Amino acid sequence: MTQGKKILLVDDDSDFRSATRKILESGGYKVVEAASGQEGYQKAKSESPDLAVIDVIMETFSEGFNLIKQLGSDEWTKGIPRIVLTSLGLQQEMDMVTPEELGTKYIIQKPVKPAEFLALVEKALRTAPQAKKDELGDV
Repeated sequence: MTQGKKILLVDDDSDFRSATRKILESGGYKVVEAASGQEGYQKAKSESPDLAVIDVIMETFSEGFNLIKQLGSDEWTKGIPRIVLTSLGLQQEMDMVTPEELGTKYIIQKPVKPAEFLALVEKALRTAPQAKKDELGDV
C-alpha cells in the first residue's frame, strides 16, 4: 500500500505545484513542495520523501537535470525514486538525455492527466527498491 507516502514535488511554477498537490492528496499522499532545485535538494535531505517528482526545466534549462544528478550522487538521497516531469515533447527530451542519465524510467509530460499521473506514482512507489536512507537510519 502506497497511500500515506510522502512525495516531494519540485517545480518552479506555483500554479502547477498547487494543482499537482491536489491530485496527489486526492490519492492519499502527503506532499512536500519545493520551488527550485536547491530547495528541492534541501527538502529531500530533511524530509526523507518516499518519491520525488521533479520538473526538468525550471528557472534555468538545466536546473532540474542538476537536481536529479545531485540526488543520485548523494549518499542520503540516491535511494529516493524519481518521476521526471517535462513540458517538452518526450521525443525532444529523450534527444537531450536518456532515462538512464536521469536515473529513472518514469517520465511524464505536462500537462499531467490526474489518473495517469497517480497510476505512475503508484507504480514508481511499488517498484522502488528499499531506499538507502532506510538502511542508514535517521539523519
